[in-house]
Amino acid sequence: MRLQPVLFAVMLSACASRGSVFFTSPTARVDPSSPSTDYGTAHPFLFMDSAQDGRWLLSCQARTDTDGNGRIQIFFGNHGEIFGDAVRMYLFLEPGAGIPIDALLATDPTGRFLALVRNGTLLLLDLETREEKELASKVATDPASPEPPVRASFSRDGRQLLFLRPEGSRSVAVVRDLREGTERVLDAGRGRIEQAVLTPSGHWAVLDLVEDDDPEQPWTQQNPMFANNAGCLGPVLSSSSFSGHGGTSIRRFRRVDGGPFVQGNDVLHPLGRGMLRRAPDSSIVFEDAEGRRETWVPASCDAKLLHVDEARQQVLVACNTRQIMVPLELHGARVHQSLGWQTTLATLMSRGTDSGRDGRLVFTEVESKTQPNTWLTLVIDMERRTAQPLPPRTLVTSLGALALLQEVRSRPEDTWTQRLWLWNAETQEQSVVSESEDFGQYKAGDTVLIMDKWIDLRTGRVLGEVEHAPMAIDTWGRALRPSPSSVVERGKPLIGPVRWEPALKAPIPTPPAPLKAP
Repeated sequence: MRLQPVLFAVMLSACASRGSVFFTSPTARVDPSSPSTDYGTAHPFLFMDSAQDGRWLLSCQARTDTDGNGRIQIFFGNHGEIFGDAVRMYLFLEPGAGIPIDALLATDPTGRFLALVRNGTLLLLDLETREEKELASKVATDPASPEPPVRASFSRDGRQLLFLRPEGSRSVAVVRDLREGTERVLDAGRGRIEQAVLTPSGHWAVLDLVEDDDPEQPWTQQNPMFANNAGCLGPVLSSSSFSGHGGTSIRRFRRVDGGPFVQGNDVLHPLGRGMLRRAPDSSIVFEDAEGRRETWVPASCDAKLLHVDEARQQVLVACNTRQIMVPLELHGARVHQSLGWQTTLATLMSRGTDSGRDGRLVFTEVESKTQPNTWLTLVIDMERRTAQPLPPRTLVTSLGALALLQEVRSRPEDTWTQRLWLWNAETQEQSVVSESEDFGQYKAGDTVLIMDKWIDLRTGRVLGEVEHAPMAIDTWGRALRPSPSSVVERGKPLIGPVRWEPALKAPIPTPPAPLKAP
């Protein structure tokens, strides 16, 4: 049996008690104008993740000849599995060799805290003070699972942490108030908790459990081919998925501030302190924390829920009219609006919906009103409650009313290039931002590096050009690259350390105005 991972359309002050010191040195102030010194050692180096502001790095390195062949080297399989010498995960809070850890479980969206496992101990690390707080001991990580269960998660405001604490042969779900340093154990009911996720609002814990008598193996033992630390994965050239059989999976929702847990097929989606549920007549109702219910989507729609807009208290649905073509509508406490476009349930099943980081623009596939059997990408502006076809290009990303679109163009010599457009959903203005054969995408905060251009998604402004694709970028305008001493060979793992360096090309100086004759 394999539990399905938690997927939501809209998701994922110092502690009162002081702990031991993780690193004694304070966080150094970043100087984006000059390169940093090296992170890591002169061994195979796999970059895994980094902070938005670059204050920490996560990598995997093989530093010991564990297979005894006289060399320290690793090789990648098609699915990202690693062969050769054993790799370890390292966390870097400053240049140097880093510190080995078992796993990084969760990162605080505000950038202050990390939840990590080191030597079997779950720790809360405060990046501002460099203090750590022990949360649990005898914590097992998941070296045999390419998709380990979620064992810790932060609320969007960084004030709460939900984590699993081992107690005997099972785990309990604990919510920690990061301002007060207090903890509360959540009653999950019968069964073994395998996964726990805190909703971004911090109001609900989502708990995935299996029955106590379930004969199936837990998630941590289902993929032995990834025994070389699945937290460290190489490039994935091919992938596959499967669903297990047998056993019974249970999903329960529990309010962090108390009350009974909620479960059942009628539970649709948490929304703030309330919950969207399916009523017996097929309407969708919003149930508040006190149990009061209000109908949002009428029974006549028999709605399929597509997108939950928590910020604006509304939902996007497709009404199952028993016809091939189904209409799209917006509903809420005071919103009942047809968007005037139709799609099919099969299309929704295969392509679904997509949305920007802030959830304002939602994208889905609909049939053209003028050309039957022709499909368009529809952009739904949840702020203005309008819908319009996207220009004939592919969505890259969006924020607010701005979207970056990709257009593939052929050349006379039978080669291809890609053009990047900036499109404003409010004004319909569009402009070419870049044209390139490369399409690597890197994000840091509200900025994105794509097709050699560093773009501020809030304003649509191009901040500058970046030569050569980096490993990562940060909000200081830096790029993570191999150090000058590193060995870089195409198709082989990087050998050696990395460092941050200024990413943008120096601006071209404006020539002085010519002197006028006296």
